[in-house]
Amino acid sequence: MRLQLYILVFIAGLIWSCSSPNPKTQSTKDRGQKERLWTEAERNFIIQELNSTSQMLRDEIDALTNKQWWFREDSTRWNIAEIIEHLTLQNELHYREINAIANTPPLLQYIPIAKGMDSVFQQYATSSKPGKARWFLQPVGRFCDKASAIRAFFKARGELTKFAKETKVDLRKHFTFRTGAGSKPIAELKKGDARDLHQLLLIGIAHTKRHLRQLKKIKRHQKFPK
Repeated sequence: MRLQLYILVFIAGLIWSCSSPNPKTQSTKDRGQKERLWTEAERNFIIQELNSTSQMLRDEIDALTNKQWWFREDSTRWNIAEIIEHLTLQNELHYREINAIANTPPLLQYIPIAKGMDSVFQQYATSSKPGKARWFLQPVGRFCDKASAIRAFFKARGELTKFAKETKVDLRKHFTFRTGAGSKPIAELKKGDARDLHQLLLIGIAHTKRHLRQLKKIKRHQKFPK
């Protein structure tokens, strides 16, 4: 009887040791949850870039006449009105995306996938690879005049900047996915498939710089109205 009791105690001990959390593993997980990865320097960089690109855009478009605003190089290219509409849509989309994702639980397992990719996303500003806007980012004439278009852009950009200034969320721990990456096992993901929310803001800034270059090119066109 005593032998059976010893056996039962031994088995119970094995079960407890297997099911109980490993103190070291649990401690590492807790530290990962509490450690802040998104730094104040990164926050300030995002705010500075949002503000500077907004000002650069304002400097380029504020004094445009209606003829300049609607001037089109040819039938295959956007005019300045369409560029601003496109940028407004992108800012609104990113604002909705970043706010929704910021209210979800952090996904620490994707940190290694996104780490070290900031410069890659920033290079989009000067990439020579042509882009094609998806249907929901294509301009369709939502704004009937220059003033309303400009107000809409700076409203969206202002809300993004406000978010960056005020959020208490660690943007390095929340992720957005492209090319169906969210449904793939982590082992199958490539660098860039998962982007943290800091990187989402970097992409938006690079996207604005890219279209600033396009806008300036239109203004240099030989037939651009004086």
